[in-house]
Amino acid sequence: MKPYTLLFSDIVDSTQLVERLGDAQALALWAQHDRCARDLLVTHGGREIDRTDGLFLLFDDSAAAAAFALSYHDALAAVGFRARVGIHVGTVALRENSASDVARGAKPLDVEGLSKPFAARLMALAQGGQTLLSASAALALRPDAALPQGAQIESHGHYRLKGVSEPAEVFELGRRGRSGFTPPPDSEKAYRVLHSDGLWRPLREVRHNLPAERDVFVGRAQELHALAEQLDAGARLVTLLGPGGTGKTRLVRRYALAWLGDWPGGVHFCDLSEARSAEGVLSAVAVGLGVPLGKDDPVLQLGHVIAARGRCLVIVDNVEQVIEPAAALLGHWLDRAAEASFVVTSRERLRLDGEALFPIEALPLDSDAVALFAVRAAAQRPGFVVDERNRAAVTEVVRLLDGLPLAIELAAARARLLSPAQLVERLRDRFVLLAGARGATARQATLRAVIDWSWDLLAPWEQAALAQCSVFEGGFTLAAAEAVIDLSRWSDAPLALEAVQALLDKSLLRAWAAAGRERQDIDEPHFGMYASIHEYARERLLEAGPSEHARAEQRHGTFFAALGSVEAIESLSRHGGPQRKRALALEIDNLVAACRRAVARGEGPVAAATYTAAWAVLLQQGPQRLGELLGDQVLALGGHTAGSRMQASDTRAHAAQYAGHFEPAALLFEEALRLARSRHDRRAEAALRGRLGDLRFDQGQPDAAREHLEAALALCRELGSRNAEAVVLGRLGALSHYQGRSEEAQACNEASLSASREVGNLSAEAAALNNMAMLQSGLGNGSEALGLYLGSRAASHAVGNRSNEALALVNIGGLLCDQGLFAEAEEALREALAMHREVGNRLNEGVSLCNLGIVHQGLGRSDEALAHFEAALAITREVAYPRLEVYLLGSLGDLHLERGRLDRAATCFDDALALSRRTGDRRNEGRLLGGSGKLLLRRGQPAEAREPLRAGEALLRQMADRLELARLLCTLGQTELALGQRAAALAALAEAEVAAGALGSTAGSELRHDIALLRKALA
Repeated sequence: MKPYTLLFSDIVDSTQLVERLGDAQALALWAQHDRCARDLLVTHGGREIDRTDGLFLLFDDSAAAAAFALSYHDALAAVGFRARVGIHVGTVALRENSASDVARGAKPLDVEGLSKPFAARLMALAQGGQTLLSASAALALRPDAALPQGAQIESHGHYRLKGVSEPAEVFELGRRGRSGFTPPPDSEKAYRVLHSDGLWRPLREVRHNLPAERDVFVGRAQELHALAEQLDAGARLVTLLGPGGTGKTRLVRRYALAWLGDWPGGVHFCDLSEARSAEGVLSAVAVGLGVPLGKDDPVLQLGHVIAARGRCLVIVDNVEQVIEPAAALLGHWLDRAAEASFVVTSRERLRLDGEALFPIEALPLDSDAVALFAVRAAAQRPGFVVDERNRAAVTEVVRLLDGLPLAIELAAARARLLSPAQLVERLRDRFVLLAGARGATARQATLRAVIDWSWDLLAPWEQAALAQCSVFEGGFTLAAAEAVIDLSRWSDAPLALEAVQALLDKSLLRAWAAAGRERQDIDEPHFGMYASIHEYARERLLEAGPSEHARAEQRHGTFFAALGSVEAIESLSRHGGPQRKRALALEIDNLVAACRRAVARGEGPVAAATYTAAWAVLLQQGPQRLGELLGDQVLALGGHTAGSRMQASDTRAHAAQYAGHFEPAALLFEEALRLARSRHDRRAEAALRGRLGDLRFDQGQPDAAREHLEAALALCRELGSRNAEAVVLGRLGALSHYQGRSEEAQACNEASLSASREVGNLSAEAAALNNMAMLQSGLGNGSEALGLYLGSRAASHAVGNRSNEALALVNIGGLLCDQGLFAEAEEALREALAMHREVGNRLNEGVSLCNLGIVHQGLGRSDEALAHFEAALAITREVAYPRLEVYLLGSLGDLHLERGRLDRAATCFDDALALSRRTGDRRNEGRLLGGSGKLLLRRGQPAEAREPLRAGEALLRQMADRLELARLLCTLGQTELALGQRAAALAALAEAEVAAGALGSTAGSELRHDIALLRKALA
């Protein structure tokens, strides 16, 4: 083998060219191409190896290949062709075929070697008219004097190419002043990367929930590349097999971070360590995917979610304790999501068809194991190195530990106290029975022995502290540790803070890693344990006796119940910026565990408070279904006080309302309200009246909603609670606005704003400004509305509430859209979309996409509008929020109707109507009946259209929704006119015009457009 310069070229869109020209004309054009290329080969001295829709050429000289490429592009431009070209310098082997084989159609010369597919991959990355160079080709053309006259080379950075183990730097060859030198865009087989923190990270954003690495990753290079190759080759289910402590989880996380760009649909890490049933698996996978479980079949829902993400990677970690349910679920999802791949870590294979086994062995003793010990020991004792003095002892340490990463890390943690030789001595004493043992069972015993050894080296108070820390789930803060750890039995024991520090120093506790971007801004550290140590510590706590275990769990429950107190939740609502909310979200595992334990103990107050705090998190990040199940368990408990029963009913009602179960929610709110009255708790009564008002408003019962809200307002004023008064006034303003009572809405909003500013509640101030802006927008006062929306955004920004700030931007975008300023509207909505994605608010991400769809529909870009609506619908189904799903289905129906796709429109309207009726969403039901009537009218069936239109009219009148009623009346007028009922059509027009005047609708509004169409038809 010897080095050559390889050049690959490909004609862009050659297939379409042939289809357009026809075979005969295309044949003549190809002949012209070949003649031109071969003449250039004579000039520049290259050799033709193969020809398809382009060329494969070999050159002895890189400068000649570069000159050919530039001339080739110029010549093709003259005949209307554009080509992509890749040039690479590498070693290949040449093999001449026999004359008989050539006579049968073989090429005269075959080229073999890894350089050939690499050069082809480089060419495939190029765009039309572009020549890309590998690093070796760019180096061969340096200095620039070796380049053809007027040519230059620029680097486009590094790209990870499919089938190439390491990222490659890519250069472009072009003419000065004529080439744009634009980096090629990412594709399925190549994407741009940047080296950061020891990893090649994709420049494009890829969704993931991978934790940041806690410390330096050591070794496993061969396994990482082998895993990458296996997945790249098409494996869809890979199971990493190995005993505990071999580093399976760390390995798969490292792969996912290093090859993140391979998975445009995202990488989703699902931790099953706490799962003990199929329900636990579903919950963990839902958390890993970042979606709430809905009320329907969760297996089917998650299958849809995974399928919707296209080429994505789902990592399912710690499967061995739920092997059967996990295997069944994974089998279903593999069938459902054809583009997704799954990597599983387990001590046992799944035994599924198509499963590829990937055994994880201990670290090689003479390389990676020693390196791991050296790095971890240096972290404990700065300046520690493995040298000639201690190499034999270190090698013996890792040999005695069978090369198990966790065991090595625990041993290295003692480097501050013991030399490698001392470690060998103590390890030999401890593991004498294991000296000749081998195999997985021995390794498991070794790991247990190492933990035993670490335990025995602890002082009694350290042992107690570690055992008590096992009551935590998912990590804990120092404040939580101080509340749970009780060392009063030992006179020499330090404070809990010192106990945590001691365990941290010995690596039995770890500083908890930030799981994804949302945790990076939280200053307070979290602590946690490896799963094996956590399990070991829990066993030790149980061995200490039932009373010790029960008291530790009770202290744990008491601490986390404080996070669900009325004061804590109110404070979070008023002052809880994103950081405080994310800090609470970190405690979700502890909150759920504390709630379930309190239920088991029959402690109603603790169960209710921890449930309330847990729901505050589950509402935002899901799975909401877990919130419903927890609530049912808490309510079934017999050990409640009147106060805890009231709190549990209130929270469970909110969960039911969110899921669209309005009547069960109403019954629970009413129960909570009765309990509040029995306790003479006027504050709780006011809050519950407000929530019942919201619920009745959602149900389309404005009179009942107003009754509750006015009662709540009276109670707030009686109590002198200006903060609560501000919130209720805002709700009354919104209700009045939807009922078309503009003056009353304005008065409520102004009073809400005044009260909010008086008490300094910026969140309520932002809401009041938003409501005022919506009212002014509806009245046609666009400039005033814009100023109010900007004020709402500023107030939200001041408290760091990115979700509400983004919501203000959504409303600004809607206002600009109404004014016909579509470009500005699109800019605002895209900024809002980015914010919602930043904070992980999937529901509002769907709202932003919906609004972008409306903008593009207004711009006449119906294909983009359709894509946005469908993306929003997929998200809405993920988070299981039926009200938005109903709205989106209706919007899709309107779009299909506008495009003349009447059958699709009918399907959307029918599905939306069914869902609105199932959830009791009467306002949207009225709007959708109007859409169904319009569809029937378009089909030339005015008699059939009248029935849904009359039904929709009745609903919208009942709910006093004047805007939607006026628009429906315009359609009803067209229908009556088609049926020869001119008087009825005139009556509909007159009422619509009165409503438009009362609402202040401008000439460019949709309502005025509908009125103009009806007036024209009547004329």
